[in-house]
Amino acid sequence: MAGGREIKTKIKSVQNTRKVTRALEMVSASKIRKAQEQMRSSRPYVQAMRTIIGHLAKASSDYQHPFLAERTPKRVGYLVITSDRGLCGGLNSNQFKILLADMKQWQDKGCEIDVVTIGNKASAFFKRLNVNLVAAQSGLGDRPQLDK
Repeated sequence: MAGGREIKTKIKSVQNTRKVTRALEMVSASKIRKAQEQMRSSRPYVQAMRTIIGHLAKASSDYQHPFLAERTPKRVGYLVITSDRGLCGGLNSNQFKILLADMKQWQDKGCEIDVVTIGNKASAFFKRLNVNLVAAQSGLGDRPQLDK
């Protein structure tokens, strides 16, 4: 049978665990609130994009801009967006696997490949490969700003 001292130690341990759990719950609740606020703040942007796309879809189909004409491609460009740090599981590596397979298909067709990267992981990955790295940007943070 457990003695008084062991029971007191066990009670204290459970109380400490409860305190840690409550603190983690509060941190999680704060992060969820911030994510929900970011989602709410992006709604006007999404609505404006939907409006613009709707207007483009309803536009006159008689006019065909030269940029929209179909032709056989000679050069293919990729905009690769990854994280700056590797704390997101297999997100970056899975993206690279898919990109490399797609790039191989275009190279087999005789197309040149250009790559623009956003994020440290993409920059480091494509610098090691024999790819035409046109531009690289990193360190944008969680809330990138659009300079006007």
